[in-house]
Amino acid sequence: MNQNTKPRTLFVFPPSTVFEGDPTVPAVTPALGLAYLAAYLEKFNYPVKILDTVAEGGKRELKKEKKTVYGLADEEIATEIKRSAPDIVGISCLYTAYAGDAHRVAAIVKKVNPSILVVFGGAHATIFPEMTLKDKNVDMVVMGEGEEVLLEIVRNFPDRTKLKKISGTVTKDGGKIIRNNQRESLKDLDEIPFPAWHLLPMRKYLDYPDYRFSMRRPGFPLITSRGCPGRCNYCSIHSVWGHTWRGRSPENVVAEIKHLQNKFGIREIFFFDDSLGASKKRLAAICDEIIKRKLNLKWTTPNGIAHWTLDENLLLKMKKAGCYRITFGIESGNAQIRRYLGKPYDLQQAKKMIKFANKIGMWTLCTFIIGFPKETRDQVKDTIKFAIDCETDLAVFYLLCPHPGTQVYEDFKRFGLLNLDYLFLANESLSPEQYSTAGRILAGRGAKTVNFSSEELQEIVSGAYKEFFRKRVIDFLNPLRMAQKMHSWEDLSYLLKISSNIFKIIFSSFQKKSFFSQTLRRNNQ
Repeated sequence: MNQNTKPRTLFVFPPSTVFEGDPTVPAVTPALGLAYLAAYLEKFNYPVKILDTVAEGGKRELKKEKKTVYGLADEEIATEIKRSAPDIVGISCLYTAYAGDAHRVAAIVKKVNPSILVVFGGAHATIFPEMTLKDKNVDMVVMGEGEEVLLEIVRNFPDRTKLKKISGTVTKDGGKIIRNNQRESLKDLDEIPFPAWHLLPMRKYLDYPDYRFSMRRPGFPLITSRGCPGRCNYCSIHSVWGHTWRGRSPENVVAEIKHLQNKFGIREIFFFDDSLGASKKRLAAICDEIIKRKLNLKWTTPNGIAHWTLDENLLLKMKKAGCYRITFGIESGNAQIRRYLGKPYDLQQAKKMIKFANKIGMWTLCTFIIGFPKETRDQVKDTIKFAIDCETDLAVFYLLCPHPGTQVYEDFKRFGLLNLDYLFLANESLSPEQYSTAGRILAGRGAKTVNFSSEELQEIVSGAYKEFFRKRVIDFLNPLRMAQKMHSWEDLSYLLKISSNIFKIIFSSFQKKSFFSQTLRRNNQ
């Protein structure tokens, strides 16, 4: 590149490869993280593009290799890289199960042009930067929050000496790994511009058909905060954000909602925050701002909200501001398991919030996790019983995904139950069977525990759904219960829509004699 030319950056969201036995179907959702990074670079007038290979590609079944690839083919990715002619390629490496896809993109980049600087970011790369850099095609890893780090990288490009000293990165010098100092997080998230939607294939997201449980179309995801103050032992987000929490101002959040409405006609928002309710005062202020601006909006909390951060007044305000469905991350109905996983909060308070949300006309959904290392059958029964007794409209039962980098994964290793460290090799020597085994576990098909095999856990989840839905089918036919939800013709239309979809899922799953949480997870927007 010319000395006076600003470096060109291309961000890539890699394809997702699903191996035989894994029922996961990756959803087409906006690459929010990359869109934030791109917007931040554009703020300082650096040229940038985004390639979302999943949204731009299709589904390809490779039967000989026992896998299905969602996203652009390798040659299509190579063509896009040649067309963009970037100096820097930033690759999203979020999940261990799909790390192989990210590394495959890195190899494609270097094949097109070996001089391109390849930078990895995301949860997997942040947790295992040294392992990631064993790949000769990866030059740098950005740890955690990326905006200011990427800005410094493009400012110092192509001076490789300076690039090796940037805080918040792990680099290599020959065979030596260099871990630089951790970078401080941005204090004011309002400094980050709204995501660079103009660089993404927005129609692909807006026209995505599988939103069975949304009230309005089009809907769109929004992230208003970063981090979570919780200590859940199964969660990997702390590797990226630490245990701190930062929120955007209510005015900034609602300004983005208004922008999405004006630009794309968005009628529903999915708040994808990891801890939307961390600040009760801020959440109430967001609701106040929506009400003050008289936004015609519906919204939900698909990632869940901590029940202990809620009270009746806040729920009433959320309802008035357009929240029609709330997800509670309960995870277990057994006090001992809740203490183990990091949620030692009062279940009676949770039950009270769920019942009050139902009473004021909200739809309620609770998530539960089964398959902790030493969980017993009686403890599982407590969870199923709570799901039924708490009166939630819908329950989603997940089998635990022990993601590498979490405490629960270390417990599985310590008990001799599981070891997926071979995934860190990131090379072609791994067999489809190895990827398939890891994919099934990390996609929620269950990891063997002290008391249950993977197959037994799958049977337990299917049984949990059957027991729950036998009860809820009766409730859905109860006119008094359903009358709580009915305040408009739109509410009636929504009731008919979700009732139809739930009954279809139940019928299909009972026919197959199995029920996987992915069935509901794909459509929980």
